[in-house]
Amino acid sequence: MKFGKTFETHLTIEWRQQYMRYTDLKTMIKQGVDAARASDTSQEYATAAYYQAFEEAFFSECRNELERVNNFFMEKLAEARRKHATLKLQLLATARVPGHTASLTSLGSQRTEQVRPEPVNTSGSRKMMTQRQLRTAYSEFYLSLVLLQNFQSLNETGFRKICKKYDKYLKSSAGADWFQRYIPQAAFTDHRSLQRMVIEVEDLYTFYLAAGDRAQAMNKLRVPPLGQPTPAQMVFRAGLALGMFVMLFVATLISYWRRPPLQGNILAFMSLYRGPFTWVIFNFFMAANVTGWQRFGVNHVLIFEIDPRSHLQPATFLEIACTFGILWTLSMLGFLYHGHFHVADPFVFPLALILIMMLLLVVPLPIMNWPARWWTMKLLGRVMTAPLHYVGFADFWMGDQLNSLLTCIVDHYYIVRFYAYSWLRGQPVPPYLSTDVLVPVISCLPAWFRLAQCLRRFRDSGSKSISYLLNSGKYSTTFFVVLFSTLRARTDDRYANTFVNPYTWLLLAASVVSTLYCFLWDVIKDFGLFRIWKGKQIFLREKLVYPPAFYYFVIVENLLLRWFWVIEFALHHHELMSPYNTKTLASLLEITRRRFIWNYLRLENEHLYNCGKFRAIRDIHLAALNPRQERMLESMMDESDGVSNRRHKPDERTRLGKEYF
Repeated sequence: MKFGKTFETHLTIEWRQQYMRYTDLKTMIKQGVDAARASDTSQEYATAAYYQAFEEAFFSECRNELERVNNFFMEKLAEARRKHATLKLQLLATARVPGHTASLTSLGSQRTEQVRPEPVNTSGSRKMMTQRQLRTAYSEFYLSLVLLQNFQSLNETGFRKICKKYDKYLKSSAGADWFQRYIPQAAFTDHRSLQRMVIEVEDLYTFYLAAGDRAQAMNKLRVPPLGQPTPAQMVFRAGLALGMFVMLFVATLISYWRRPPLQGNILAFMSLYRGPFTWVIFNFFMAANVTGWQRFGVNHVLIFEIDPRSHLQPATFLEIACTFGILWTLSMLGFLYHGHFHVADPFVFPLALILIMMLLLVVPLPIMNWPARWWTMKLLGRVMTAPLHYVGFADFWMGDQLNSLLTCIVDHYYIVRFYAYSWLRGQPVPPYLSTDVLVPVISCLPAWFRLAQCLRRFRDSGSKSISYLLNSGKYSTTFFVVLFSTLRARTDDRYANTFVNPYTWLLLAASVVSTLYCFLWDVIKDFGLFRIWKGKQIFLREKLVYPPAFYYFVIVENLLLRWFWVIEFALHHHELMSPYNTKTLASLLEITRRRFIWNYLRLENEHLYNCGKFRAIRDIHLAALNPRQERMLESMMDESDGVSNRRHKPDERTRLGKEYF
């Protein structure tokens, strides 16, 4: 692989603008050489003057690049030294090393969606960071040191390569001379202080947080190599599962065509299997989303606050989707051929499918990535208790996903009601034929979750930004749509024509307002578009990650699919399609719009914010220092390096706490 591609692959995306512009400098060299060949350089003095002028211009650009790289590195190194010193004080206080005391209180969560942290409760009792908090903080800090080391090595190699390329193309030694004159003396090429910090973090983590077990400590701290490909065995498992799912899906279609369920069971069959099928599509779209984010450099691992040492690859999501798909098709085949399996009641198979899928989600076995499943369950719990705690990006992202999965959620309620009230009583009434008061309540729950999150964000934001209230207003429109839709459905049989029913007009008005409100919020706030009103990128914004055509497609697609309810209403009114089938089609389109396409631009917008703030790791939550610890920190920062290179021995627990003082 050529270095230019390696450089782009291994750089830290959020710091992209601070790396040397290797590609631009390489282009400048080629353009300079091409311009020299194209111009009239028959006279020797003219040739010499041209190359002299080009050399000055080129190395002037190199000096500018060097200055930017140096400044950024020194800023990050100073930041790392202070974090390291603060973390060490917290660690020693928690370990109760003589001479150290605990902090007064602990800080709240940091910004995840362009807001300030939660206010610090300075009136609370004294709190120390727990061992778990310290392990998390040190693992993130260690990652930041590794990223800074990678920043050093990539830029140093980049300057060396570009100088060699200059000498090669211009048949000169000026590149090597410039490199030897400036680069070895540059601050970012001094690896000693950063390496000492890395060593001490490893030693402190081993001694205090891993009970002296260095292998365990390094297992927690070690960062996967940048640009590491997906393991071959993972790709093989995903491919095998995909092949099995495709074959079983084709077999299910053929079986349904040749041996359909009994006429009285068809609607029940469709109703019971539509909900689980949504989860299959859900995971397929997730695999596609992660693939797209990785390809275009959107750091979804950081955005979702996931540990980069254990995040899921696209192949894993594909394997999960195919596994659920295999279970789904096997259950349907069991329903269709229940007589061949000597099972009298075919409704046993959908129940088994639901129970198995639930067990695969909640059972804490080391299969199907238990940490990821536990993360998902915790996230769902935070969404459902939104007003009670601080809301992060992953929380409201999951809330938005639940809004797009509304039909799936209602389907699962119908399934529970069917088995609890009909099937157990021996009356297998199709679950979708009757409704009750809980259906509109459940239909409002996802919108309520997001509204509560917006109100909590408004409460926690120091600026009390009105945008959170406007966002909550967007979700409140759902309540009116559900209310008028329910009232219209319950009163429509009293009128000769649905347009005589006043609730029909109220429903149409609420739907129009909700559609316009949601569309404008999507493209302006969630996607950050319509920032430019002229030129090549009209209606878009200055920084784009994806091709411009994709953004125009998203604008049109979002607008059309948001108005699909008009087509759905017309199909109902003219009885061209059953309500169940139109709802199924509308659900699939909504999942595609929000679960698949919306995710690309929403995470891209958050990624660009992280790039603007040079945020490359999760925020480290630290307890506040007391006055004595502040004085210790100042003393440590006054030292030339801010770190110590002395390794401790097993009996040096106390000395580790005093080596700075």
